[in-house]
Amino acid sequence: LIGTGISVGLFSHLLKIDDAVVGVVSSMSKVLSSFVYTFAKTPLVFYLGSIVEIFNGTSFIAMRSIASKLVPTEELGKVNSLFGVCEALMPLVYGPMYSATYAATMETMPGAFLLLGGGLTVPAVIIFGWMYVQHKKDAKEEKSKGDPEKGQNDEKGQNG
Repeated sequence: LIGTGISVGLFSHLLKIDDAVVGVVSSMSKVLSSFVYTFAKTPLVFYLGSIVEIFNGTSFIAMRSIASKLVPTEELGKVNSLFGVCEALMPLVYGPMYSATYAATMETMPGAFLLLGGGLTVPAVIIFGWMYVQHKKDAKEEKSKGDPEKGQNDEKGQNG
């Protein structure tokens, strides 16, 4: 709750950080915390993993925010339904996978399932990073071409 409040309130609203960057921060928070949890030798270090993971919950918010900006308004219901179905199905996939990994590695490395979770989050980091780069390219191209509507409005404003 605290991490989400900081991410949405501070990063998005006050600092106007791009949603894709918020997604990268959120996903990296999950990846890094998986290492902290896996290799923690003391309870204190394990609890510090929560501080590292504080921004993890924001990736879903960033995803929905990006989608709402890319998808036409009349299609938002369908996209949100798809997100909801995917979020509901994830425990059906990840639960057994984590259980099998834990059972297979319990004697050698009981935290391996945490590394698996962090590893499965790496593609999200890459996708959010790619989205940020594409957004910056598009903004740069739009700026270099000049906005045709803005040019027409400027001319109308000067003439009118």
